[in-house]
Amino acid sequence: MTSTSPSRFSLLGLFALLGACASPPDAPVASAAPPLVLEQFFPGRTVGQGVFTNSWTGSQRRFDVVIDGAWDGKTLTLVEDFAYADGEKDRKTWRLERTAPGIYSGMREDVVGQARAWTEGKVVRLEYAVSLGGWTVDFSDVLALNPDGSLINKATVGKWGIRVGRVELKLRRAPGS
Repeated sequence: MTSTSPSRFSLLGLFALLGACASPPDAPVASAAPPLVLEQFFPGRTVGQGVFTNSWTGSQRRFDVVIDGAWDGKTLTLVEDFAYADGEKDRKTWRLERTAPGIYSGMREDVVGQARAWTEGKVVRLEYAVSLGGWTVDFSDVLALNPDGSLINKATVGKWGIRVGRVELKLRRAPGS
């Protein structure tokens, strides 16, 4: 009978953890769900509720968001007004330029470099780096429409390939939009 050292198990566990944490989120898409086209979903007002979950502590930070979107034929502008459960408010503005059908390049005030978004089947993937409190963290979002017309956005937040958090956000068109 051979014995395996605890350090070997620790190393294997670390590699498995790093691989799992670095993976982009899955977005379960019902077969009845239509493909997501950003410039069709976002013009007008969209509202949503979300939560950020810290991967290490399990603590959560809930928020509401109102997004006012405009499409000019080339650039999708999204003005996001966040209201966090702890009372903090924040505004961010995305400018996503369509560079080819289903492919976008974008910027936001806190984004380091360029964000990139692309259509992959029925979902849109969005990757970008954000400067938060002196740190740069990487976001990997997957956005998908539900059959009821709502949009689900699942994101992983990472640093050096290690997941530090995740975001789940459900959006819907505001009444009258």
